[in-house]
Amino acid sequence: MNIHSHLLGDLLVGMGTITQVQLDEALQTQQHFFEDTFQLEMDRTELVSGSRKKNVSPPPKLGQILMEKGYVTEDQLIPALKTQNQQIENLSRLSSEKLAKALQVGFVINSTIDLEEVLNLIMKYANIVTDAVASTLMLLDEKTGELVFSVPTGPNAEHLKDVRIPPGAGVAGWVAEKQTYLLVPDTRKDARFYPRIDDMTGMETRSLLCVPMKSKRKLIGVLEVMNKKDNSFFTEDDALILSVFSHHAAIAIENAMLFNSMKNRLEREKMIEQKMAESARLQAIGTLAGGIAHDFNNILSAIMGYTELARMDSDKLSRPYANLTKILAASERARDLIHQILAFSRQVEVAKPRPVQVNIIVKEALKLLQASFPKTIRMVEDLSCSSTIMGDATQIHQVVMNLCTNAAQAMKEKQNGVLTVKLEPVTLPAPCEKNQTVLPSGSYLKLEVADTGNGMPSHVMERIFEPFFTTKPKGQGTGMGLSVVHGIVKKHGGDIQVQTTPGEGSIFQVFFPVAQQGGQPAVEKKNPQKLPRGTEHILVVDDDIMLLDVTKRGLNSLGYHVTIETSSLEAIRKFKAHPDEYDLVITDMSMPEMDGDEMCLAMRAIRSDIPMIMCTGFSAQMTEHIAQKKGFEAFLMKPVQLGDLARVVRRILDTEPKAV
Repeated sequence: MNIHSHLLGDLLVGMGTITQVQLDEALQTQQHFFEDTFQLEMDRTELVSGSRKKNVSPPPKLGQILMEKGYVTEDQLIPALKTQNQQIENLSRLSSEKLAKALQVGFVINSTIDLEEVLNLIMKYANIVTDAVASTLMLLDEKTGELVFSVPTGPNAEHLKDVRIPPGAGVAGWVAEKQTYLLVPDTRKDARFYPRIDDMTGMETRSLLCVPMKSKRKLIGVLEVMNKKDNSFFTEDDALILSVFSHHAAIAIENAMLFNSMKNRLEREKMIEQKMAESARLQAIGTLAGGIAHDFNNILSAIMGYTELARMDSDKLSRPYANLTKILAASERARDLIHQILAFSRQVEVAKPRPVQVNIIVKEALKLLQASFPKTIRMVEDLSCSSTIMGDATQIHQVVMNLCTNAAQAMKEKQNGVLTVKLEPVTLPAPCEKNQTVLPSGSYLKLEVADTGNGMPSHVMERIFEPFFTTKPKGQGTGMGLSVVHGIVKKHGGDIQVQTTPGEGSIFQVFFPVAQQGGQPAVEKKNPQKLPRGTEHILVVDDDIMLLDVTKRGLNSLGYHVTIETSSLEAIRKFKAHPDEYDLVITDMSMPEMDGDEMCLAMRAIRSDIPMIMCTGFSAQMTEHIAQKKGFEAFLMKPVQLGDLARVVRRILDTEPKAV
């Protein structure tokens, strides 16, 4: 019973005479009668005097409608009417002080829209208005029909939090099912009592009162009070008072839930807006990066090329050689940053996965890093695991460089920092959920990078993989390193875990799926001491004269005969005049008169077996995949270091020419 349960319809439903569906149908019929018989004549006079009521017969009463529909008989209606009259009389006899108190606390409960506060207030005042020792509020789970303990009070109440009562079980289940109150003077004599709850709390429930909580005819839960403080029994007056109270409580809960729902919806919309803004920002950066990448990489190519030439003429033990090496390292970081931005905004194509032996990549990365780390950092390696994964060696290298660089920066203020890098095999016998990502069962290679830095507070750790998030001072970080790492790991079908302790350090663990047996890594050995040489004739076409100069001088130093040309049309003319003199063509993509791919198509029409290399700073129209489809033997992204160019050139020239 709630505050309206003295009404005839609720009584008939509670008695099992009619169903809720039948009651709703009868009430709808009654509503239609009012709509059909009371009309507002909105003429000018009635706008002043109000609506005029037509002479109509009085509306049918609910009992009359139920009998006309055949849902009840007169004999069934009479006891319900008697009960209704008795309950109205009982309600009128209630102490005005008690009723006023119930209404007053109802207003207090409805003064807040914070759900947790509403529930706590309900429990506080439920005990007060009934003089009870303890109380419980159980909300209905509409999906399962279970009652869920939400805010229990009393001894050991914490044991009941979120406990579920099956539909129809116990006194609470019976009240929810019948939607009427129940007084239990002695729980030992009532088979509906659910003793499991007392077993959990250690409390002895001697008597109880349970009422349904309904708002707008909808059941939202039940409210239960246990044991009078004076050891007496709960009475009908208590039931009526608690019913009045529960009605206000139900409205307060529904209002708070509605507010929470709206709040969550607004938060979701805000999150979507943030994601859209972030996406737009990435797209804008990608467009900007794509626009400047070609020219920027051309400039870097010249810087790196002339630096390499100068270094070749320097004594390896001299200070100029060391300075030039640092210029190269800085240029490589600039190149990687542009590639990160392009990759992050999906402006560049992801390479096809290939077998990669990770320990070789890690050793190479650590060797590069060790020279730049301060002497206060000691590096500990355990790279004996030689497992192979399917992936992109360049991206794996990028993961190691980013994680280790971050670890070193985290220890820059420590005198004796330790950077530990480990590789070890891990087997998951069953699917494992990590970081809201489910890793399938199977074999994994775990890369672990640990530092003894200052660690991270929780609010920082929650955001470290967000694009553009950084805790570094302005000018010392882009906020893209870890977000790029996260993206690379996900693309490789893996996951990344972080453990951190403020003041002690952080551990990053990366899980890569191990390649199936049979996949052998294709490791291209690089020997900086001895670059491959040759004497062939190479035609190099680029509209940047500095790049042509540095490329020519670099290839000349390796013994090649090089012809350079800034005009694609002039290059075609030269090639047409002496097509058999050239052994290889290297071309840029974007050029003023004719793009490189069109120029090469024209040259192939003259001599179909001429090998060609596409070398571009950036072009949205040219990727490695497109270059392969157009017949190019190789695709290189500028800036290209002389060693890389030398190896690619030699590999192509040593390959059998294509059949004409």
